[in-house]
Amino acid sequence: MKHIKNIFVREILRLRSRSSAWVLIIFIPVVIFLYLGAIYEEGAVQVVEVGVLDHDKSPFSQQIIENIQASPKIEITDIFTSQDKLEDIFTAHPEVKGIYYIPEDFSKNVMLGKQQQLIVYTNSSNIIYGNLLYKEAATFINTLSAKITLSSLTVKGIPYEKAIKMVMPVNTQTRALFNPYYNYLYYLVPGLTTVLLQMIVFFLATRSINSEFKSDSFQELLELSGGSILRIIFGKLLTYTVIGMLIAMLIFAVIHPLLGIPSGAKTLSFMWIILVFVICNASLGLMISILFKDQAIAMDVAFVYNSPAFVFSGFTFPIIAMPAFNSWYANLIPYTHFLKAYIKGVEMSSSFTFLIPQVIALLLFTLFAYVVSVIGLMFHQRKIEA
Repeated sequence: MKHIKNIFVREILRLRSRSSAWVLIIFIPVVIFLYLGAIYEEGAVQVVEVGVLDHDKSPFSQQIIENIQASPKIEITDIFTSQDKLEDIFTAHPEVKGIYYIPEDFSKNVMLGKQQQLIVYTNSSNIIYGNLLYKEAATFINTLSAKITLSSLTVKGIPYEKAIKMVMPVNTQTRALFNPYYNYLYYLVPGLTTVLLQMIVFFLATRSINSEFKSDSFQELLELSGGSILRIIFGKLLTYTVIGMLIAMLIFAVIHPLLGIPSGAKTLSFMWIILVFVICNASLGLMISILFKDQAIAMDVAFVYNSPAFVFSGFTFPIIAMPAFNSWYANLIPYTHFLKAYIKGVEMSSSFTFLIPQVIALLLFTLFAYVVSVIGLMFHQRKIEA
């Protein structure tokens, strides 16, 4: 135990001399995490600016425009004329994200019982605007259509109570769970902070052993460990595990509460899984450090391995919809399994039973890295002794 403690203290002192290490340990957790929170401070798109192209110009079309304006998520900023070309409007008015087009004779055809279409043109280069405008249009058009149908039924003498049931025989209610406000701050920032946690621990550990080779201090490390490879591994892992857990506690105890991100009922108990996650990444980083003596190459390998972690994790696009290779590769990254555990354990407050497959996956990563690291260090030790 004394040998492991000495290695731990030595590694901390070695990190103090590396400016790049302090960037990872201090700058990213404090500055970058808060900066990410500031980006998504609003949480969601509050108001979308739209335009209206009214070719009908009737009292009924004016009523439609008033319904559009009444939507809490939509603000009409421009009323366009028939001379405006639709394809040029989005370019000339970049603030306009959608256009509601009311065709000629719209109200006349509605009164004649002919089905009409209110066309919504959206700037779907940003899918958030496109989805929001479609949702808002569907809501008020369905309401307006129901009013028209209800009015025609009551005119025919059908009682109001019966008519409204005929108009809406099935009433749909949507209940959003786990993020009922569709808040991007709650959705994205936990994912971004935890994937950065993986990268920080991984990158720090990636220079833990090869830096010893570069400075010709591996023999000194070996002597400090009493000639034990296992003590070297445990001492190094202890260092980066402690650093990783301190950053994790900063994320969940300071950054998330400061940004107003709600914690699940089982966040505290989930820290055990975060510990496994941190050890897993420290082990893999240590393995890369042993396999590649050149620190630049080792960092390149670590970067290539970690850079697609967020995209391939299924956080922004479902893994099941990815091509076979991408789906396969996603499961070779620890973050994919951690994210599944995080969503179930923290956001959904599921019991530990549902997290067992992800914990086993992280432990298998750790075991693989440990075995490779032991074999690699044994090879280096024999080389030195020879």
